[in-house]
Amino acid sequence: MRNYDYKKFYRNVPPDQVEKLRIFRSTHQYKHITVDGITCKYISCGQGNENLLLLTGGTGFSEDFFMHIMVLENEYQIICPSYQPVATMQQLADGIMKILEAKNIHKVNVLGVSFGGILAQVIVHKYPGKVNKMILSHTTTTSPPVDRAIMLERGKRVEKFLKIFPFLPIWLFRFMYKRQITKLADTIEFEEKEFWKAYLNEMIFYITKEKQVSLYKCMVDFGQNYTFSRDDLVNWSGKILILESDNDPTFNPFEQDAVKELYPQAHVHTFKSSGHLTMIVKREEFISVVRSFLKEK
Repeated sequence: MRNYDYKKFYRNVPPDQVEKLRIFRSTHQYKHITVDGITCKYISCGQGNENLLLLTGGTGFSEDFFMHIMVLENEYQIICPSYQPVATMQQLADGIMKILEAKNIHKVNVLGVSFGGILAQVIVHKYPGKVNKMILSHTTTTSPPVDRAIMLERGKRVEKFLKIFPFLPIWLFRFMYKRQITKLADTIEFEEKEFWKAYLNEMIFYITKEKQVSLYKCMVDFGQNYTFSRDDLVNWSGKILILESDNDPTFNPFEQDAVKELYPQAHVHTFKSSGHLTMIVKREEFISVVRSFLKEK
């Protein structure tokens, strides 16, 4: 169990907001399973007749969903994995399948945010019989009509970074990552802003170079080895919800529109002026939209 230094990261945050995180961490301990020699960590909690798989974004930490979990665990059995250090999307998907198998879960609803939305697509296309509903939030895909030149350029940037990344001192990596995350948060005003900036700063401190290299490798793997088509899910009876914002700086309009064109049957909800961090910036609306979709028959 990690010893958290709340004074170091949360000294300028209202105590009542920090206490919510303390309580969550004390009541939602990580569970572990070993898959192909690699330990997978996940949060398992909740109640209800349906299962909800939560797939976080680029930090790779389950706790990013902690405020959502505290609301939704009253209605759903929740599985929320942290991402283990692997090199391919298939390895990530297989690890999650092993977790579901260990929990005797045969079918889930899936909510994936950003990188988690990419992973959600891998899971649904590979194991459609395991998924009831899929929610893709602020994400993209690699399939037509994505502009291949844009995708290749993004892939080249990631591969170039992977070559120099091992030589970066950890303090410089953390500084670069913090600047990137802070930029996303500082462009928008929202409640609990100081808390979330502190939380993300804490997560950056705990991210290892091994874990970050793994996430980059998985992104490269997705771009090089996965192409989906509308026909893939023609016999799938599940439903899809796409969540986006009208000013997401992480994925350009081509990449965002590609998801909607790949899944023309999907419902689409567009948040106003919430950037890439909508699940935080407009948490209550985000949860409300997710809950309504999950309750649809």
